[in-house]
Amino acid sequence: MIKNINSIQSAIEKAKKFLKEKNIESPRITSDILISHVLSISKTELYLKLNDPISKDKFEKFWSLVVARSNNIPIQYLTKEVSFLDLKLFIKEGVFIPRPETEILANKAISILQNIKTNDSLKSSNNKRFLVLDIGTGCGAIALSIAKEVPNCYVYATDISEKALEIAKINTLNLNLSNKIKFIDGYLFEPLPSDLKFSFDLIISNPPYVSVPHYKKLQPEIRKYEPKVALLAGKDGILYHRKIISKSVDYLRKGGYLLLEIGYNQSKQIIEIVENIKTKKVSKDIGIKRVVKGIKNQSQSSFKNKGYEIKEIVKDLSGIDRAIVLKKIR
Repeated sequence: MIKNINSIQSAIEKAKKFLKEKNIESPRITSDILISHVLSISKTELYLKLNDPISKDKFEKFWSLVVARSNNIPIQYLTKEVSFLDLKLFIKEGVFIPRPETEILANKAISILQNIKTNDSLKSSNNKRFLVLDIGTGCGAIALSIAKEVPNCYVYATDISEKALEIAKINTLNLNLSNKIKFIDGYLFEPLPSDLKFSFDLIISNPPYVSVPHYKKLQPEIRKYEPKVALLAGKDGILYHRKIISKSVDYLRKGGYLLLEIGYNQSKQIIEIVENIKTKKVSKDIGIKRVVKGIKNQSQSSFKNKGYEIKEIVKDLSGIDRAIVLKKIR
């Protein structure tokens, strides 16, 4: 295999041609990333070393990764690294790979927290730190980004995947953020202690939002290698949005924010869910007592106040609705 391979450039050209024949997207970029990983150099250094020789051992290691990529294994699983905002995170197969679109969600959360004034009604009760909850944290990308960029915050992060939490904890140690994040194993809000109800200043999640019909059309590298549980969300793709929007009102303080990533063409459905969230109704008996006591009876609709107001629908660079920002008003 090493025959006619006498430089880094020739190794890249061979890999590019092979990957192109296998219909792998962006064969040159993929080859550059893989050989940079094997040689432990940056892309900038790579371009300065293209004419340098490559050893047999390094080439064979590089070629094994090229072959693996030709079999649709995601490149992040091969390099065991994923970039998110300005973080380099450890990742491995079986853990959902953070997408560039989710950086939009994380940036919005960071911006909201950084711009809250000290006299704002959202300020945490301890007057020191904001409490943040990241639901379905995966490798910890969102939680770690917030913890790193917002000095006065503490982040709780939940996930049902023990493997994902193991990776998230490694990333936390690597970034020296262990004192700002607590990872909890469990489903959505279930593992949270009851004393955290009505305590969070901001709840954020990139929940699964792929519908069953759409899942069958996903690229092989996603269907074969990424965890199904981190992608599928029922027949319409908004199963978890319903659950999170409904339950989060019990965990956010008044004036707190809920930020959710949404899929293509889902914003209308999500808005309908938000508009149907109501606060607890007053019973007919209470209404009767009001009349008996001579207090003017209020219409039933006055007890159906919405739990959230929609502050913003955030679009990505393609103009697609990518995230929704909600504010708790009751």
